[in-house]
Amino acid sequence: MANLAALLEKEASAEIEALLSEARARASEIVASAKTEADGIIAGREQNSRSQYEAALVRAKSAAQLEASSLKLRAQHSAVQNVLTAAQAQLDALLKGQQYEGTLQKLLKEALEAVGGNAANVSAVMVNSSDKALAEKIAATMGLQGKVKTDDSVKGGVKLATGTNTIENTLYGRLAALRDELASAVSGVLFKG
Repeated sequence: MANLAALLEKEASAEIEALLSEARARASEIVASAKTEADGIIAGREQNSRSQYEAALVRAKSAAQLEASSLKLRAQHSAVQNVLTAAQAQLDALLKGQQYEGTLQKLLKEALEAVGGNAANVSAVMVNSSDKALAEKIAATMGLQGKVKTDDSVKGGVKLATGTNTIENTLYGRLAALRDELASAVSGVLFKG
C-alpha cells in the first residue's frame, strides 16, 4: 500500500509538473502576445504623435511664411508710399521754386502741341489760381493772351480747352499716371529677390 501511495504521489507529481509546465508555456505565450500587442500600440501611438507633430510643424511653417509674406508686402507698400510721398513733396517744392516758370512753359507748350499747335484752336487755358499771373505771362508769348482762366482742380500744370476736347498736362497728373509703374520699379529696387 505504501508503494501504491508512493506511485500515486509520483504520478500526481508528474501530472502536476506537466500541468505547471503547460501553464508556464501558455503564460509565456500570453505575455509574449501581450508584449507584442503593447509594442504595436506604443508604435502606433508614436507614429500618430510623430504624424501630428509633423502636421503641426507644417502648419506652423506655413503660418510663419504667410506672416513673413504679409510683413514683406506691408514693408514694400510702406516704402513705395514713402517714395511716392517724397516725389510729391519734390513736386510741391518745384511749384514754389524759380524753376517752375520754365516747367509751366514747357507743360503749356506740350499741351498746345497736343491740340495741333494752333493757338486759335484753344478756347481756354486753365491753371490753378496761384499760377494765373505766371500763366498769363507765358500764354502771351504763345499767342494765347486773354484765354487764361483759373481752375483750382488744376495743380502743377495746365488744362487746355478746345471746342470739343480738353487736354490736361500737369506734373501731378503725370505722377498719378505713372504711379503703378513707379511703385513696381521702386519695389524692385528696394526689395530685389
